[in-house]
Amino acid sequence: MNRLELVECLAAKYGHKIAKTDIDRLLISCFEQIIDACAEGRTVTLIGFGTFKAVESAARTGRNPSTGQLIHIPAQRKPKFIPGTRFKQTLNRKDEE
Repeated sequence: MNRLELVECLAAKYGHKIAKTDIDRLLISCFEQIIDACAEGRTVTLIGFGTFKAVESAARTGRNPSTGQLIHIPAQRKPKFIPGTRFKQTLNRKDEE
């Protein structure tokens, strides 16, 4: 599912009482807030859904798979998502059915 499909699902769920453009703007705004908070070093926790945060990745030596040459991979911040309990329970419940 992509963002526009999510907008369609939400519009259908709420009986098209909210304009699709408003739903889309709200989703984009939510995503931007999560990204900005993580970029500032904050953690975003949505109870039942999960936690978003940025984690530090140490510099390391890697290997170019094409040439086999050793290369330096610099330290960087990476996004991390930790699913919440309800999220995990829902996924596992569907597997059991």
